[in-house]
Amino acid sequence: MARTANLAPASPTPRLQVRRLIAGFSAVFGLACLVIVGALFNIAGTLDQQERQRSAVQANQALEQRLLASRQFLSAYAVWDAAYEHLAGQTDWKWAYEEKNVGESLYSASGYEGVFVVNDTHTTYGLFKGQPTQAAASTYIEDALQPIIDQARAAAIPREQVSRFVLFNGWPAVLSAAAVRPDREVTENEVSQAPVMLFVDQLTEDKLARLGTGVGLSGLHVEKDDVGEHEHLHIDLGNTGFHLSWNNPLPGHQLLQAVLPPLAGALLILGLVMLYLFRHALRSSRAIDLTLARLQQSNQALEASEQRFRAVAESASDWIWETDRQQRLSYLSQRFTKVTGYPVSDWLGQPLNQLLACDTTPLSPWLDALAMADPQQLANLRCTYRDQNGQNRYCRISARAIWYDDKPIGYRGTASDITDEVDAHARIQHLSLHDPLTGLANRNKLARHLEQALLRGSDSPPMTLLLLDLDDFKPINDTLGHTAGDAVLLEVATRLRDSTRDGDLVARLGGDEFILVLSGMDNRSEIDSFCARLIALLQQPIMFDSQPLHVGASIGVAQTRTQGFDAGELIRCADIALYQAKADGKNTWRYFAAEMNQQIQYRRQLENDMRRALRNQEFVLHYQPRYRLSDLRIVAVEALLRWQHPQEGLLGPDTFIPLAEHSDIIVALGRWVLREACYTAQDWPADVLVSVNLSPAQFLRSDVVADVREILLDTGFPAQRLELEITENVMLNDIEGALGTMLALKELGVRLNMDDFGTGYSSLGYLRTYPFDSIKIDKRFIGGLGSGGSSDRAVVQAIISLGKALGLTVTAEGVESEQQLEMLETDLCHEVQGYYLSRPLDSVGLDALWHQASERSAPYL
Repeated sequence: MARTANLAPASPTPRLQVRRLIAGFSAVFGLACLVIVGALFNIAGTLDQQERQRSAVQANQALEQRLLASRQFLSAYAVWDAAYEHLAGQTDWKWAYEEKNVGESLYSASGYEGVFVVNDTHTTYGLFKGQPTQAAASTYIEDALQPIIDQARAAAIPREQVSRFVLFNGWPAVLSAAAVRPDREVTENEVSQAPVMLFVDQLTEDKLARLGTGVGLSGLHVEKDDVGEHEHLHIDLGNTGFHLSWNNPLPGHQLLQAVLPPLAGALLILGLVMLYLFRHALRSSRAIDLTLARLQQSNQALEASEQRFRAVAESASDWIWETDRQQRLSYLSQRFTKVTGYPVSDWLGQPLNQLLACDTTPLSPWLDALAMADPQQLANLRCTYRDQNGQNRYCRISARAIWYDDKPIGYRGTASDITDEVDAHARIQHLSLHDPLTGLANRNKLARHLEQALLRGSDSPPMTLLLLDLDDFKPINDTLGHTAGDAVLLEVATRLRDSTRDGDLVARLGGDEFILVLSGMDNRSEIDSFCARLIALLQQPIMFDSQPLHVGASIGVAQTRTQGFDAGELIRCADIALYQAKADGKNTWRYFAAEMNQQIQYRRQLENDMRRALRNQEFVLHYQPRYRLSDLRIVAVEALLRWQHPQEGLLGPDTFIPLAEHSDIIVALGRWVLREACYTAQDWPADVLVSVNLSPAQFLRSDVVADVREILLDTGFPAQRLELEITENVMLNDIEGALGTMLALKELGVRLNMDDFGTGYSSLGYLRTYPFDSIKIDKRFIGGLGSGGSSDRAVVQAIISLGKALGLTVTAEGVESEQQLEMLETDLCHEVQGYYLSRPLDSVGLDALWHQASERSAPYL
């Protein structure tokens, strides 16, 4: 009994062992439950966070894509020669809206609620929801437009656009802006005052719904910044006071709702069951679970790797191929079918060189060489193949050997279709040597042709260059548009090509200038005959839209026999001869002669002197007063340009103005005269006008309205005191364009005077159409007064009566005698100007005249 009592405490009772086992297992099981539940909540939170981030990224990408699409769509309208022609300067509403070039479809088809063309001061064109509006863009857009205009002009040269979020009629919208410019390289000066086109895309509910559906977001909407605490995800819409928001996706919450109830039940049941299991069974099951988890992870990793490879192989633009050691195809990706049109099964097992071929390097030896090279070496080769339609195509293949146990067992690579790239290269090569409009040779091909033809110098066969320039082409281009001009150039190119032989070359140098290189033609009579036929051929009418168009041609001739074998010198001589042909009346030809070169050199020297004179301020203004005939008070002063030449002294305008009008110097010179006259006239009596002559060349080569407006703003000179004198040639050069320019000038507040009236055949028609304030009777009619003839007197009386009937002020210029003055007074002419009253005065003489006028009651004395 004593021994039994000593042994009993040494081993716990079975119940105690069970309690201990239950207590230990319960603690482990409870901890496991907490870990599982905690992990589940963590996973749910992570899923919710990832989904929020994904939706935010998608929303941002969708919004950025809409901004990008709006800018690119706008660029197609803003960077457009036709848009620049019709929207820069005077807006052509008929072209823009009625002809639907920038019309209602921008709203109905593209969804732009607002379309505007603006400049620094006002809106020149506007559409609101597809309908024309005269309201300014700032009426709808609640944001400062000038910074947008400046940014758009700054981005014009690299053909970029700007966009931002603005309030449009109180609602957020995407505003895209781009400067209207021609589709060519432009300079900063050309776009510094360019109009800016604005496209406004309002973020309406329908648009946001479609935008959200496209990226898988629900509830995409716009709300104000002061609404709540932004429970939804949102994107700020600039400074509009609104933001873009959508419903927060919560996949983690959905996971908890679906998993927690059954998980809790399963854990409860499992806990009850596990109470009856032994620790050994529990440890065994845990070991098995761990093994299965690791195996599952390995399988998932392998499956993910296979899926990545399959996704890359099927979505890549290239197709993937593999061959065995004998170069038989063993694998082709599905992209192969989309590119070539062949089913994959048609080529599996076939030799690769039956599908692909290379003209320079046989494919099989090339692949064999890879097996002997570095195992990591990747080689490329351009090959050709025929697709299922029999079309010849090009591809670039990359390849490397497949190695196993240090032995090549096949080849693997990709093939990129480069057919478009090869075709584009061929087109580029062709365009580098040919004119894109006419298909004739360009300057590059002309240079190569002359280089080869003149390579042997005096041993080369005689050659004649005909440099041809079209006469009367510019009026066609200006009045009927570039489409008509292009049609004329195409027909001229065809006629020139048909007139030459196989060994000759016809090239277009640009614009309406062509050159013919005739081999073996050296006899003057033969060349004369050819030039005569060519001019007669080009004078034949060219039909365009059932309308006959007429042009002519002037030709300059240079010959290797007399001008040598230098290509540049031949072209230069032909150019000089062409200039002489133009000067001799057009529609003719001239051979180069040495004395022509001297004349050209003199004209070029004079042109360079004029450019220097502008820089050195050698030009001066003289002023000739104009008097009101009723009381002989000075009412206006005409600014007359003179050149104080360092060597030749004071030169009149007849010496240099004609040359300036044939170059771009006339634009800078005209701006200088206008600016100088406005500055000087500020010190004159407040009721005296300053009169400035405008050259017809200024209308053709510059924006006269912009120039006048800029100078008036810079000088602060009142517009109503500025009178612009315009000759009839301005209307003859461009009837519609001149009318638009004159109306725009009148809107600035200046006066318009028709100079030399009576010398043109259609002057009466111009007086009824154009907004002139006054006319000047040409001095040739005034010179005939008092000479005994009655015809000039009758013309002058008729012009005075006509002017009065039309409400115009009539000025007689060239008054040189008292008798002429008395006759004009009898005929009730309004104003007079001429040597009899005052010669042109320099600034000092004019100041003296003002001083004299202030002391006398009759200012002219």
